[in-house]
Amino acid sequence: MKNILSPLSIPRIEMRALEAAAIAPIIQAVAERIGKAEALALLQEINEKAAFRHGLQLGQQLGQVGVAELVSEVASWCEGNDMQIEVLEQSETTYHFNVTRCPYFEKYREMGLLEYGQALSCCRDEAFGRGFSADLKLVRTQTIMEGADYCDFRYRFSSVSDE
Repeated sequence: MKNILSPLSIPRIEMRALEAAAIAPIIQAVAERIGKAEALALLQEINEKAAFRHGLQLGQQLGQVGVAELVSEVASWCEGNDMQIEVLEQSETTYHFNVTRCPYFEKYREMGLLEYGQALSCCRDEAFGRGFSADLKLVRTQTIMEGADYCDFRYRFSSVSDE
């Protein structure tokens, strides 16, 4: 599946590193003017919107979205990097997994940008899911970026009748 976020076929991790390197000086300057918390909130808002659009475009491109399509997309997140996941549950309505090694954490730490990691990457996951399908929900209580041993992804497809 073509990565529509990376039209030049650059691995996603390298695309995120390029984005981070370009945006970090801007966010630092904005933080000096409006405060760090507001600057990070702005960065997160921008990345959430981009992730939502990506999910929406991908869902429309696929036409039909379910667990199989989500599994395929998550597999693309691992391409070109050392992300390691442990699948805990996969059914017709759920895809639960833990990320046990996060190359985004490693890359941002190496770049000295760890404080921006949540707003650069982690915030994208829930927004992507909302765009991918209105019926897809993500519950995540911890991330490696925030100091946990693993990121817990609990995706669930539901319909209005389930709620």
